Amino acid sequence: MARISRVVARLKGEPIADLPIAEYVNQELQKLGVEWRERLLPPLATLRLFLIQILNGNCAIAALRQLGGVDFAPSSYCEARGRLPLILLQSLLQWVREQAEEHVAATARVAGRIFVADGSTYSMADTPELAAHFDLPPGTRAGVGYPAGKLMGLLDLATGMFTSLLALPLFEHDARSVIGVHEMLCAGDILLGDRAVCSFAHVALLAGRGVFACLRLHQRRKNMTRGVQRWDKPAEPPAWMDARQYALLPEFIEVRIVKYTVAHKGFRTRTVLVATTLMNTTIWPDSKIAQLYGQRWTIETCFDHLKTTMNMNVLRCKTVEGVMKELAMYLTAYNLVRLAMLQAAARQHTNVWRISFVDAMRCLAARLIGLAGILRLIVNPKRPGRHQLRTIRRRPKEYDLLVRPRRQAEAQAARNQAVKN
Repeated sequence: MARISRVVARLKGEPIADLPIAEYVNQELQKLGVEWRERLLPPLATLRLFLIQILNGNCAIAALRQLGGVDFAPSSYCEARGRLPLILLQSLLQWVREQAEEHVAATARVAGRIFVADGSTYSMADTPELAAHFDLPPGTRAGVGYPAGKLMGLLDLATGMFTSLLALPLFEHDARSVIGVHEMLCAGDILLGDRAVCSFAHVALLAGRGVFACLRLHQRRKNMTRGVQRWDKPAEPPAWMDARQYALLPEFIEVRIVKYTVAHKGFRTRTVLVATTLMNTTIWPDSKIAQLYGQRWTIETCFDHLKTTMNMNVLRCKTVEGVMKELAMYLTAYNLVRLAMLQAAARQHTNVWRISFVDAMRCLAARLIGLAGILRLIVNPKRPGRHQLRTIRRRPKEYDLLVRPRRQAEAQAARNQAVKN
């Protein structure tokens, strides 16, 4: 086993001083039996560089040399990333979530844990392996567009962390993929979701786990009135469910329908119908159900932080395993930012959702490269009812769209130029 005292000493002062991240990674590597030679990029140093790269918007490797202060060849860094075990990154992700639980006040769990489940997409490099595994978006021609994958996320509203983020093929429906996050839920939890997961089978599965559902009513269920409704079990199971498992579901379930009106400007939907299994109207009156379901939009903001602020919208790895590792590191970096926000909220006596995500990310990025950083993070002002038009002021550049593989387009352009000459 290589000596890593220098790397551990450096990591202690840089990523998060009050988290023994280096010691934990070292212990996990020993458990996994991972051995490496004395080299420029051992696992801990590679992990640090990986975090720096992501927290700086997935910067180019040439820029990472300067930010990390390590003179390495791009190929060496790619090989070092490839040597990081995926199971190590996944265990690190779980460990960060456990650290966050210690920072959640007991009062935040009075009504049980509240989660939001939703899906999103991302793009990646155009390689045959990725195209075969994740598929191309509808209407995209091979050699012109890029493969895309789907994410199914489970967000904890108390911490703002993604408890689970599944990487799935593009065309897998939310109703099928959301089953993968059920194992993260416990009895007494509340799950918020959109109409894509509002079905008899899904609500019955949640009820079997003792999990309460609060879902947007599916558009096919029309003429629903307020109050308790009885949903009978359909004759045929859904396409994503095994017939034997479907036979174990009850013959009917009781669901409460809540209807409310959104009066704020900037919202496309004015009247909302919600199906919930929170039956106690004393504890959960209609107004509180409306307020609860209104928090579902929070996951859209968190996806935006991942895909836009942290630049996860386009991944750079060219293999399936590389994409999985990149996603795991993105989620680890995101949850580390959220953990820093929880700590700052406790220090500054404010709500964690008012702490600036961008400022927390910049602070962590600064500390990773050896700067002190400003631990007093920016607190965003309260702006209830604030909305902006979905318009842009700057016009995009007028370039022709690429509608055929680049080599063919370049050959055609060369022929056109030869004819002109």
